Amino acid sequence: MTGLSSVRSFERGVEYVQEGRVGALRVTADGVGATVHGSEAYAVDLRAEAGRLMFACSCPVGMDGGFCKHCVAVALCWLEDGQTGVVTLDDARTYLAGLPVSALVDLLVEHARGDDRLANRLLLLVSQGTGLGAFDAAGLRASIERAFAHGGFVHYRDVWGYVAGIDDVIDAIDELLTAGAAAAVIELAEYALEVFETAIEHVDDSDGRMRDLAERLETMHLAACHAASPDPVALAERLFECELEGDWDIFDRAVTRYADVLGDTGLARYRELAHARWADLPMLAPGDSTERSFGSRFRLTRIMESIAEQSGSLDEQIAVRGRDLTSPYRFLQIAELCRAQGEHDAALEWAHRGVAAFPDTPDRRLQSFLRDEYRRRGLTADALEISVAAFIAHPTLESYRELAHDAQAIGEWPDRRESALELLHAPAAQRRAPTHSALRGRGFSELVRVLLWEGDVDAAWQAANEGGCTDDLWLTLAEHRRGEHPEDSLAVYQREIEQTIARKDNRAYADAVELIDTILRALFDECGRPDDLRAYVNDLRARHKPKRNLTRIIDQQLLAQAP
Repeated sequence: MTGLSSVRSFERGVEYVQEGRVGALRVTADGVGATVHGSEAYAVDLRAEAGRLMFACSCPVGMDGGFCKHCVAVALCWLEDGQTGVVTLDDARTYLAGLPVSALVDLLVEHARGDDRLANRLLLLVSQGTGLGAFDAAGLRASIERAFAHGGFVHYRDVWGYVAGIDDVIDAIDELLTAGAAAAVIELAEYALEVFETAIEHVDDSDGRMRDLAERLETMHLAACHAASPDPVALAERLFECELEGDWDIFDRAVTRYADVLGDTGLARYRELAHARWADLPMLAPGDSTERSFGSRFRLTRIMESIAEQSGSLDEQIAVRGRDLTSPYRFLQIAELCRAQGEHDAALEWAHRGVAAFPDTPDRRLQSFLRDEYRRRGLTADALEISVAAFIAHPTLESYRELAHDAQAIGEWPDRRESALELLHAPAAQRRAPTHSALRGRGFSELVRVLLWEGDVDAAWQAANEGGCTDDLWLTLAEHRRGEHPEDSLAVYQREIEQTIARKDNRAYADAVELIDTILRALFDECGRPDDLRAYVNDLRARHKPKRNLTRIIDQQLLAQAP
């Protein structure tokens, strides 16, 4: 079990068992479930499948696939009770099978009074009826409302249970589709999506589980439309309104996805509605407020883009995208569109216009597009001009490589290289106020990357010591220096170990000891000082004596084996 969980999770799981936080075990022939009471009540399920332990927990760690402290606690209780012949759910099934139906009904209803999800499932069964024509549409709408009811804000830790209840309702609607009630499913799915848009504002949907529900409802809605063939004009009007007014991309690009269902009549109505709104939308030029590009305008633009793409007309697609030119990216979109259609002259023209429209805020993607187009045409000098400007604006390894490519092509690399390296050195001379924001707080990181790319490890090491660099680069340098300069590598890893310990958690302590055991042990040997490892470890232990978990790991994994 310790191989599944972290040390800390195992320790906390043991504490949960000792504190009596594990509810009654629900044991079956192949597994066990239980509710564990931590900061909230979490549902745990453990079972054996094909010789493997499968596990699930509704806590955040469990939802991310981790064997959490709640899983540990249930597993420990299962192992303990498994030795005492605990009564299982299979035993309960046998007992219940002998009770009168009336007793079972009373038991179920009594339990539902204190369990909202069970109560809603029972009401759903009643609303579903016995098949086509027997269901209660009003009752199903009420079930949708109950399932999405949140009573405030649904925190991340509670989303699993909240979504499970909504899934029950969607299952019920899906069963109606299978039963042939497609027309009713269209109405119910649209109503559920309407309620969803209100509810999701009150849910922490970090994992996207709510969005998964919406996608499921949309898929069901489309399938029902194919089966029921609703009035195309009325459907087009509803789809357009939902797509334009919603804030959560419900029915996004419906004109494409529902084309077969809408047919010529429905598509004509959809386009009519879109063009009427589009005609009232003002042009936005470079310099206009970008805030006017959001909200309903953004959604209407996506609608018009879908219509234009469906038409296949390049001019129509350019006209749609050209209605808003408030950023370099808008020009880039049009340039890429032209290039994809083989219209390279038009692509170059739009790229030029984009660069000219924003001279003070060059866009790297637009510069890259323009440079690629120059290269394609063999205009290397023009490509170099772009590369120089891009490197000055963003002096990174990536822009340095592009600069080298173009400068070498026309024999100007030695001079260009010298200027570029001077620019990368600039923050050292202006450390209090670096010229380039991309370099602030990173020392000579980009210079180190450049020198490593060029294969000059000694110069990269010197630059790192002169101006500093990121931790990952220090480790890269340590590996490069290890063969000829193991003492340099040793110093880097000793600093990395101290930084790892500073994170102050059991995982960090284990990582630090692992570095000592695998890397430092070998480096002390390579430096010709194998006997110094124990002195180093003893000193480390003395300096971090208050960290009892760290000293315990050191004692168990290092001092017991060290010479």
